[in-house]
Amino acid sequence: MGTLDNDPPDDVLSGDVLSDEPVMPEIPLKPNNAIPVTIGVIEIIGAVGLLLISALLILTLSMADTVSTTEGVSGEEAAQFAALVESGQLLFTIVMFALTSVILIVGGSMLVKKKRLGVYISAGGGALFGLTMVAGEIWMAVIAEDYGFSYSLGASAAIEGVCSLLCLVFPLLVLAIPQGKAALS
Repeated sequence: MGTLDNDPPDDVLSGDVLSDEPVMPEIPLKPNNAIPVTIGVIEIIGAVGLLLISALLILTLSMADTVSTTEGVSGEEAAQFAALVESGQLLFTIVMFALTSVILIVGGSMLVKKKRLGVYISAGGGALFGLTMVAGEIWMAVIAEDYGFSYSLGASAAIEGVCSLLCLVFPLLVLAIPQGKAALS
């Protein structure tokens, strides 16, 4: 028994059906070096500001004895300040602000150098800043209860929350933008 001459050859039927479809070409992303550099510079500027706040708090702590005798400071304000110093909350804030600012400066510098690790270090510094703010607010509520003065979350807590979120999310934008991610090494 022979094959019919009308049968198609075996190699036509065994081919891949999908191979005849056109394939979309891959377009390489052009790295945009300005994205990590700009975010790194902004991180460094914010960290220097936080370091200045820490320095001002150190100055305030060094003048703790003179606050109660200063004119224009009410007895309740002096008692609140004494409670902050006595409980260690002010010292905690100074140390955590200084540590956070150093981490943000290191992470921002690495972003300026376009190092991928800078994104994670900066985000870690932002997370530490956020945790410091949350711990500080909880600590203030406990201090207020223990020392008998009133404390409520206000505009400062909202500003702290926004700053904390920006410090955390801002460096992650480099990874979210494809051109920024391509610029990192």
